[in-house]
Order: sequence, then C-alpha cells, then structure tokens
Amino acid sequence: MLISLTRVFVLASLLAVAAAAGAAAQGASVSLGISNHDSSQPVEITSEELAVDQASGSATFTGNVIVGQGDIRMTCAEMRVEYVQDPDTGRNEIDVIRMFGGVTFVSPEEAAEADSAVYTLADDLLVMTGNVLVTQGTTALSADKLTYNLETGNGVMEGRVKTILQPGSN
Repeated sequence: MLISLTRVFVLASLLAVAAAAGAAAQGASVSLGISNHDSSQPVEITSEELAVDQASGSATFTGNVIVGQGDIRMTCAEMRVEYVQDPDTGRNEIDVIRMFGGVTFVSPEEAAEADSAVYTLADDLLVMTGNVLVTQGTTALSADKLTYNLETGNGVMEGRVKTILQPGSN
C-alpha cells in the first residue's frame, strides 16, 4: 500500500500553476508544473482510527488524517483506500483512494485544497471537487472541479473558474 500511496504525493508537487491565462472561462485547461520530489522516501500515515474491511477490500483512516512524505503533507478528515485483486499475481493492489472532509495537499512551493478528492491509480487520474483552490506563490485558481492526469501533467478546471494574478508576477 505505501509504495502506491507515494503517487498521491506526486500531486502536491504537481500543483504549480504554469498556465493561468484564460482561466476565467467556464472550463479552463491548465498545465501544472512538476517539481522534484523523492517518492522513495517513507510514507507516514497518522489518524485517530484505522478500520480494515476484508469483505469489501478497503482500509479507512478517520480522524485528523495526516499523510506525509519528505516535506509534502496531505490532510483530510477521512481517507478510504480500496483494493482489487490482481488476477495475474493474486495480490491485492490499490485501486482507488478517496479523501473526504477538507482535503489539502501542501508542498514548500504550492498547495491545493478541496472538499473531496478521488485518485484512480489505473488511470493516473485525480479528481478534486467542491471549492477547489490551487495556489503557487501569489497566483491562485479556484473552481468547482479539477481533473488532473498525473501521467500527462495536464489538468482541466471546470465550474465557475476564477483566476487571481498579481501584477509583476509570473
């Protein structure tokens, strides 16, 4: 589980706003920058409770969930990790990670927050919904939804997209 969870942390290093022009439209394409992040570092998960459900193939972390790797942090009220069995190996593999309750991703250079987020590993797709806010330095983007492909590095913000650009900054 921990190796696959490191991909969640790649998001935090991907959330640098590289192209904010045109974001005032109803749907805006965004290309998010990639910072160097060492995903080989250990992942630490802290929560008030962990419940494992063998029947449904899930593990649920609840209560002040904090996930850290190096200088990157993700917090939420609840994180559910859902597994599927690989038919070739018979091993359980992480399929989907669902985060609820004030989801935040923070790295030294950027931050993102939303009401909830779903990361589907097979598609390398992260969807953040509800009061989405992405910031890098003095630049901020907000929307109802962010769909971000971690493999391609491309994302789309949809639903009342708003951009705040500070004069004199890139």
